Amino acid sequence: MKGILIGGKRFVHETEIRVRFSETDANKHVSQVSYVIYFEQARTDFMDALATDDFEWWSPDYSLVLARQSISYLAPAFFRQSLKIYTGVASIGQASLNLYHLIIEKDHGTLIANQDSTVVLLDQASQKSRAWPQSFRDAIQGLLSEGADS
Repeated sequence: MKGILIGGKRFVHETEIRVRFSETDANKHVSQVSYVIYFEQARTDFMDALATDDFEWWSPDYSLVLARQSISYLAPAFFRQSLKIYTGVASIGQASLNLYHLIIEKDHGTLIANQDSTVVLLDQASQKSRAWPQSFRDAIQGLLSEGADS
C-alpha cells in the first residue's frame, strides 16, 4: 500500500464516498451519525485490502469489534459532495488495532472530520479476543515500518 503524509501523519489507505441525501439532517448537512458509517466503511475497505488466503476477517471464524472511537467534527459536509476518507495505522497489539482517519472534501480539500479508533479481533465461537494471524500482523508491521522511513 502506498502511503501519503497529511498533517505529519502517514495514511496508507483511501476510500471515497459520495454523500447521499438520506445522510443529511434538518440543517441540510451530513448528520453526525453518518460519519460513524463513513469511518466504518473506510475501516472495512482497509481490512479488505489486507485480507489474505489465511485471514479473511469477515469469515464465520472472526468478529471485528469497534472497542473505542473518538471523532472530531471540524466542518460540515453536504449532499452530493465527494469525500475522501484516509486511514492510517497507529499501532497493533495482540488482538487490537489502533487506527486514525481523516475525512477531506474532495474538490476543495476542506478537512471535515477525524477519528481515532481501536478494533479488536474476536473468536466468533468463544466471543473472546483472538490474536491477529501472523500474516496480518506482518502486513501491519510492514506498513508501520514504511512509515518510519518517511
